[in-house]
Amino acid sequence: MARDLRGKVAIVTGAARGIGLSIAKELADRGAVIASADVIPFEEWKNSLSNPHSSHFVDITSNESCLTLVESVLRNHGKIDLLVNNAGIVRRSPAHSMSESDFTTVVDVNLNGTFRMCRAAYSALKQNSGSIVNIGSTSGQTAVKNSVGYSASKAAVMFMSKVLAYEWAADGIRVNAVGPTIVRSDMTASLFNDEQYMSEKLASIPLGRVASQEDVAKTVAFLFSDDAKMITGQVIFIDGGVTIH
Repeated sequence: MARDLRGKVAIVTGAARGIGLSIAKELADRGAVIASADVIPFEEWKNSLSNPHSSHFVDITSNESCLTLVESVLRNHGKIDLLVNNAGIVRRSPAHSMSESDFTTVVDVNLNGTFRMCRAAYSALKQNSGSIVNIGSTSGQTAVKNSVGYSASKAAVMFMSKVLAYEWAADGIRVNAVGPTIVRSDMTASLFNDEQYMSEKLASIPLGRVASQEDVAKTVAFLFSDDAKMITGQVIFIDGGVTIH
């Protein structure tokens, strides 16, 4: 595999397992040094990346925790070139019965947490003409039942990426987002066990399959590569055609 990210230092949030772990591994395979970060206890991590990579705690609902993560990565690795805002949660229920707490918690993690990390890393990224990829979702582009908080937060993340790209272009920072359709992970395990849901979901995907974690990871890596150096403010949907219409 081309080592096109050699010398780059990348923060990946939500990297203990799932999509975040796949992204961390893909970037590491391409030569980047990975600062993996997550809120879950280290003993529960499935991420086994070791030296020269590093592992960190972060609670993206806390501005102080985000700043502490950035400071720790700078101490460990001397710089930050890349940021992947992957950490996120979902709460599912019909909108009329969704609690205010569930709605606001999802928005605080997915949207506000992504903003906190972008803002915390801004100065370090500016020094190196860095790049950010935020993880959105097709749920933020096409309406999905029983996910109003998640859908609203992901729509906002994707549009925020455009605003940040516009504001920070003068600083040499590129900001993009990816929007996967459903991906098998701990977050979606219950959905994959629901035969009716999955039948309807697959019927909505023109290519007839769900996205893999590797599909997402490789797209993120492309956006960080020199092949994408003129791409900013864009959302790439990894969806098999869900958002065609």
